[in-house]
Amino acid sequence: MGVSDHCWSSPLEGNSTGEMYSCTADLQSCQQLQRPGSESVRFFGMSAAVSSAALTSCSPYFPHECDGNSYLNGVCYQFNSSLQAVSNFTAAYQECSKREVNLVFLFDGSSSMKGVEFEMNKNLIKDVMKKHSNSSIKFAAVQFSTDVRTVFDFNDYQSGSAEEKLMKERHMKSLTSTHKGIYYVLKNLLNSVSSGADPNAQKALVIITDGDPSDNDDYNVLNTCDDQNILRYVIGVGKVDLTELTQMASEPKRNNTFYIKDYSGLKGLLDNLQKKIYNIEGSVEAHGRDRQKELSQSGFSVVYHEESVIVGSVGSNDWRGALYEVTGSGPEFRQTEIIDPAVNKDSYMGYFFSVLGMRRGGLSSVLWGAGGAEHTGLVTLFTKNQNTWNVTSNINGEQIGSYFGASLSLLDVDSDGDSDFLLVGAPLFYQSQPRAEGRLCVYSLSEQKYFQKTLNVSESTTGRFAASVASLKDLNGDGLSDVAVGAPLENEGVVYIYLGDRTHGKNPELTPQRISVQSVLPGLQQFGVSLTGQMDMNNDNLTDIVIGAQGGIVLLKARPVMSVSAQLSFSPKEISLNYFECPGSSAFNAFNLTSCFTVTERTSSTGSLEKKLNVSLNLNVDVVRGMSQGFFDQSSVSSRTLQQSVLLDSGSSCFNFSIFMLRCVADLVSPLKIRMNFSQTEMLSGNSVAVLDVHSRTEENV
Repeated sequence: MGVSDHCWSSPLEGNSTGEMYSCTADLQSCQQLQRPGSESVRFFGMSAAVSSAALTSCSPYFPHECDGNSYLNGVCYQFNSSLQAVSNFTAAYQECSKREVNLVFLFDGSSSMKGVEFEMNKNLIKDVMKKHSNSSIKFAAVQFSTDVRTVFDFNDYQSGSAEEKLMKERHMKSLTSTHKGIYYVLKNLLNSVSSGADPNAQKALVIITDGDPSDNDDYNVLNTCDDQNILRYVIGVGKVDLTELTQMASEPKRNNTFYIKDYSGLKGLLDNLQKKIYNIEGSVEAHGRDRQKELSQSGFSVVYHEESVIVGSVGSNDWRGALYEVTGSGPEFRQTEIIDPAVNKDSYMGYFFSVLGMRRGGLSSVLWGAGGAEHTGLVTLFTKNQNTWNVTSNINGEQIGSYFGASLSLLDVDSDGDSDFLLVGAPLFYQSQPRAEGRLCVYSLSEQKYFQKTLNVSESTTGRFAASVASLKDLNGDGLSDVAVGAPLENEGVVYIYLGDRTHGKNPELTPQRISVQSVLPGLQQFGVSLTGQMDMNNDNLTDIVIGAQGGIVLLKARPVMSVSAQLSFSPKEISLNYFECPGSSAFNAFNLTSCFTVTERTSSTGSLEKKLNVSLNLNVDVVRGMSQGFFDQSSVSSRTLQQSVLLDSGSSCFNFSIFMLRCVADLVSPLKIRMNFSQTEMLSGNSVAVLDVHSRTEENV
């Protein structure tokens, strides 16, 4: 048993605790993977990803209690090549916040600040302390310039003298020694019991400045802050270098850095700062604030991407959703949050198995879908440059409630390693004329990562068409990747197969193959809820498709695709006039028709598969004439058509037919025209394994 086997998950099995299985290629024998973790973990196997030597399986249900509050996070388990659990990680995990918070205001007293602005600084600090007067936060304040001094410490705050000392504080009016100020705070306040600091409290620092630091970080204070897990929020005012100030903030740095044009904006900044302070308090008062990771439920989706694992966290940031790039494993794992700051609450980014990796132009890129964003749905492209993920482009849904982005797949149509098309499902899209539910949107992808819609595809009137979508390895041997789309609520489930196309992604002219659950395994429900088609299960060099359903999976094995060319000939080349005599009503064999077929395989199958085709021939004599002069049955002049089923072997096959005419005919000049059509039939049971290529010319005339 190992990663080379085929792994399937059943997240609702065992009273929703979830299980995973490793199965043989024919799915006839499956072995249960050892389920790691505690019994409180549910929905194990909700998502899974496989690399060449490892498996990661996630559960988005990992609850834990913090001071009477229930947090719901996720956990992912990592298995080695032998499918033995070796480690786990908890991306977007919310630690229990400490009850006590020690927060220091480090505010600028440099000469660039006017007197009225200095007073605004003090008033902001006073307002924040007043707002949190009944909380578990203890405050202190320090002014920094060339020198640094304590305005009031934690003891002063508890004794009630802090506000008086703050309002009496005088303006230093010198340089901006920011790093020196941070070092002073660490030494004399946050790490000093004599200042009233609690060694077990959460430490926090708010820096307010209107100038770039005039000193260097000689004491490496920022790394010390990281090592001590000190939360840092930076407020930059006026003409400051935000790039340098952002480095002083704690992660996520951009979210913890604020900018205002002048000190008159401090008052407007108060609400945002209050929210940040609520986040670190961990008290009952924080119940109404925006949630960050408390209900993150990471693990709804997961994928391997280069040297990392990317996990979808739908509940992060008040259900806006987020992705987490995870490197390393076990307790030493590292995570980077990937967010779109423009999305609203309840967007559910990363909810559906829609986190996909791609690489174009030398930069790493990730796509995610959010069916709930903006009420219409949203797809966002992130690009990684120098370890920073940024939003590159967005695609918005077109209809409210359509759940655009609920399913995603990248299509590398020519298999050159670069994605050419993006397939986006909107399973609740409603179309009135003609009536349809669900839509697949196909976008071409340029080298500059611009998306251009090429097709809208709808099939079923009801059924949640495009609830799942997957790119498939080439099925028919034309060298182009193909597409599968699921409609799990159409008559208990239907899957549509589309052939690939270089211009549109999927061929717009060909009717798709429709595979219903009734034709495959009657009794299953929600057939097509999940799809994959990138593997060769039985090593016959043909692509196989695995289709998920409620309580089961179905393996569809591909068949060899055969190209057929036909040729008609007749003998003799001309009909002798000596055969015709009037009056006369008898029939004679005017000539013999030979129909030859050449069969070649377009795919490259191996093994002992039968590469034969059952085809149905339809021959017509003088089909354009009102009265035919030729016929197939010597005893019936009306037998101008002939239908016959034949078995074609790989290579060439020929079949002979006799054409009869009456000895007395009205027209001895015009030639006889013969048309042949053929199509595949399954009527000869047990013989037909291959399938006729849809691009084969199925009509010949002579």
